[in-house]
Amino acid sequence: MSVSPIDAISLGRMDGPERATALNLEQGPSFMQMVGSEVQGLNASLNTADASARSLAAGDGIPVHDVMIAMEQAHLKLQFAVEVRNRMIDAYQSLTNMQL
Repeated sequence: MSVSPIDAISLGRMDGPERATALNLEQGPSFMQMVGSEVQGLNASLNTADASARSLAAGDGIPVHDVMIAMEQAHLKLQFAVEVRNRMIDAYQSLTNMQL
């Protein structure tokens, strides 16, 4: 997942809420598309790490450091996904506990 830095050019003018809502609807993927693509990326990373570990075990001549790098990248991505899930659950619970 790549995050681009925020600068003054990308922010543009601050208009009223009706203009901001129209802009948000026109650009970028939906939240579900973004989450889906990141889950697919996580799955691909886990599959790559698994395939490299299997290749090492089979004696295919893959360097150990490549396997370790793939495993660590998959592990970090999985930790990040779990933390995002935890934050989303906390936010949902906070919303459901609000009194109207």
